Amino acid sequence: MKNEAFISKRKKDVTDFLSILSNLSISYDSVDFKNHLPNEFWGYTISNIKFKVDQSALKHISPTGFTNVEVIIELDVESKISEWEKLNDPFCSLNFRSLIRGTNSKTGKVHYLGFHIDRHNGGKTNEIHPLYHLQYVQNSKIKPKEEFDHGETLQLDVPRMMHLPMELILGVSTILSNFSPSTYSKLIENRQFVNLYKDYQEKIWRPYFNSLENFWIKNPMEWDPKLNCPYLV
Repeated sequence: MKNEAFISKRKKDVTDFLSILSNLSISYDSVDFKNHLPNEFWGYTISNIKFKVDQSALKHISPTGFTNVEVIIELDVESKISEWEKLNDPFCSLNFRSLIRGTNSKTGKVHYLGFHIDRHNGGKTNEIHPLYHLQYVQNSKIKPKEEFDHGETLQLDVPRMMHLPMELILGVSTILSNFSPSTYSKLIENRQFVNLYKDYQEKIWRPYFNSLENFWIKNPMEWDPKLNCPYLV
């Protein structure tokens, strides 16, 4: 597939998925397909995908007093087209940011929880840094550090846990399945979505798992498993 056709197909996948979300009353502010990138690359940024958290997902929330909580997702993705059809890392950069926000009905205070799943830029770090990792943050740049009310929590860099790469289709679906299972149950009944979901699992998750399997079976590797799991010895 030529680059232009490839990019056109990926743009359609993104717009089709966003349309499916819109039909489920999930909004977003904007999408930018990064047309400035060189011809051998593609990518996008999407801002403020929003949906309400199901009441059933709030049963373990602390503190108590929340009945209206929302999830806000932002994405920034870039990929090299030539890697997409290989059993290799399909992304050059990936940042999937989630913010959970709710107002406490007892106190009127707004509370936040944030986490991101992103691709490490390859720079040297003191701590172990899986290529794709999940990390929680309490103040997701909502306010300046000195203005943020941390309450009785302690914030520092927690371990970056290995995580599957997640772009728009894989990521939003996963977050919905946890925080809005009622919406996810409708989503998974949509045949167009299921076809997209399977395709992106094949192109993104299969190479990821293949790289880890190759650490033990010693097959020729394109994607270094120790980048994904630097704990391997």
